[in-house]
Amino acid sequence: MDLGATADQIPYIMATTLNMAAENTRSYLIETTWPSSSVTVRNRSFMKAALTTKGARATKGDLTVEIYDKLGRANLALHAKGGTRRAKGGNLSIPSSVNVQRTSGGAVRTQQQPKNLRNSFKRGRFIFQRQGRSTRKAKGRIKLMYSLRPSVPIRQDVPFYKDFAEVMRQEMSLNLAIAVIRAMSTRRR
Repeated sequence: MDLGATADQIPYIMATTLNMAAENTRSYLIETTWPSSSVTVRNRSFMKAALTTKGARATKGDLTVEIYDKLGRANLALHAKGGTRRAKGGNLSIPSSVNVQRTSGGAVRTQQQPKNLRNSFKRGRFIFQRQGRSTRKAKGRIKLMYSLRPSVPIRQDVPFYKDFAEVMRQEMSLNLAIAVIRAMSTRRR
């Protein structure tokens, strides 16, 4: 009321404030939190595609907002909380950091994925690749390409929740006055 709002506009003001704060917080998580964490960022546009508020925005009737991972491919919740990633079927293929080449976007090259790897063989919990043109000449010359594990620990290394709480609080304070002005200028008298 001190800012000049009327009671009938409060739900609209709060929804607008929440949505503006969520968008600014999403930008902060993408541009600051993710790159400054200990995660190796291979694809800079990935987080922009993954984090969204669409479908989870605040309305006058529901004053909640959510920033969520719409792709579900990077185990972002595990990076935020820590935990164990488990294989859905057999094992997770962990690429060798030395021998497996990646694309500019960070993905393993198609011809070096385990299912496409030529002259490869599995020995215990490892996938090796024979080197050389002929498999007979390459006897004894092999490279470790992948290790196979049923689960992999992921440590808590991205402070999504902490940064979300801090930035949302700041953005709510900054955007409240803007939302009041916007609501009162569009109010029917």
